[in-house]
Amino acid sequence: MVEILTENDRPQFSIGVVAEMIGVSVHALRTYETAGLVYPFRTNSTRRMYSENDISRLRNIRIMIEDRGLNFAGIKALMSLAPCWDIKNCTASERAICPAFKDTVEPCWLIENKPHFCSEEECKECQVYKELTLSSNMKQYLQSHGKTV
Repeated sequence: MVEILTENDRPQFSIGVVAEMIGVSVHALRTYETAGLVYPFRTNSTRRMYSENDISRLRNIRIMIEDRGLNFAGIKALMSLAPCWDIKNCTASERAICPAFKDTVEPCWLIENKPHFCSEEECKECQVYKELTLSSNMKQYLQSHGKTV
């Protein structure tokens, strides 16, 4: 299946440009990637390229770090609250074997040994990852998915 990228999904900015746009070092962006907080597009020569949505995600990460005082573990724990099983409409049998449903302190895209129904899709293309890209307020995000907070 060929996915058509929206304008905001299209990788168009180099790591240096993005670092300058959001006011962090290139090293910080690489650290966010290593931590699994962002997945930039990689060219055939492995050059990192970022989309508008990646930049929104990075700005939200900066808000969580600078304004809310969270570290990477805190950000991951917060993101792990996203009800991926509801968003992806998982069946009861899928939930029964899903580590993200059972217990985790990391978002679903960082879980190793994902069940087959989740490992078939690139994490960057997953609806859960994409939705969390645009949300800097977890309460509003959870409420939009019918969760009481």
